[in-house]
Amino acid sequence: MKKALIAVAAVVAIALVAGGAWLALRGGDDEKTARGTCGTTTYELSAENDDTGLEVTFELQSEAPDETWNVVVEQDGSTVLEGDRRTDEDAELDVDVTVNEDDGTSFRVTATPEEGEACTASLAR
Repeated sequence: MKKALIAVAAVVAIALVAGGAWLALRGGDDEKTARGTCGTTTYELSAENDDTGLEVTFELQSEAPDETWNVVVEQDGSTVLEGDRRTDEDAELDVDVTVNEDDGTSFRVTATPEEGEACTASLAR
């Protein structure tokens, strides 16, 4: 039993080292990120390769839980997602959408609270 555990640990260690070397050769993480603030609200907009396209993620940290925000995600000027989202119990709002990279690599997210000014984030890959 002890030999089997040691063998499994060795295989896992080799896989981790090989995976790290592969990432280093590839140039590391392909994620692009933009961070900023809109008043007292902070945001992060990122895009990275996914198995089925580009995964675009928008995270917003607001002041209060249960706020309603209208969120519009655009890819090269075309709307790919639009709708209302609510902040969770930690006053966070998360939006994820997977898009086709062939449709463009420039992203803009506009999040507008029920009351207040819109917050706009932009990112070009």
